[in-house]
Amino acid sequence: MASDSLGTTLRLLRKERGLSQQALANRAQLSRNFLAQIERGESRPTVATLGRIALALGTSVAELLGEDLPTQPSTDTVPVPFVADRIAAGTPLFIADHIDHYEQFPYAMLRSFGVNPRQAILVRLGHDQDSMADTIPPGATVLLDRTPVREITPRGIYAVREEVGGETGCTVKRLVLDTAARVLILLSDNPAHLPRALRLKTGQPLSEIVIGRVVWWIPPPAPPRS
Repeated sequence: MASDSLGTTLRLLRKERGLSQQALANRAQLSRNFLAQIERGESRPTVATLGRIALALGTSVAELLGEDLPTQPSTDTVPVPFVADRIAAGTPLFIADHIDHYEQFPYAMLRSFGVNPRQAILVRLGHDQDSMADTIPPGATVLLDRTPVREITPRGIYAVREEVGGETGCTVKRLVLDTAARVLILLSDNPAHLPRALRLKTGQPLSEIVIGRVVWWIPPPAPPRS
């Protein structure tokens, strides 16, 4: 693939995920200037660097190189990025999204949820996060649709990015959007956790705060019997 084509794809994927060049550079452990040069087609990254960028975007090197996922896969599953213990369903954790590995997920299930396989990501909640415990138990694995969010389904469950103490944290909550005041209300299913509010800046898109929509979850496996 030509450098300019790679740069165009990289810029498109970065913007789809609501990331600035600096944010993506931080995740991929690159300089912002080098990332900008790749997007402009002025630098050609090594295979190792492409792998780090792909992990930071939650995609594959193949997609960065323009090799689209087939609309009719020849197999029954597709690879979905898996993030373990990096996201909270309570107090946000001080983390950046980190992909541990890829899980094979039934393609038919993704299609039934209306999820583009490119936008799917599996996340395991922390075992000590209980604010959504009445619906999603601690330690559960959730499936997120990371298609850029432009509107909120009232009381739908979403993954939300927050800045806490100068660090990025992520949390799973029910959301209500006050469009007039441009305020997101974060609700918990556990009454021990009080609602919180996040105010959107003027012109700030929802996709900069809302990481994705929770479309499915599975409880953690039962502990082995002694």
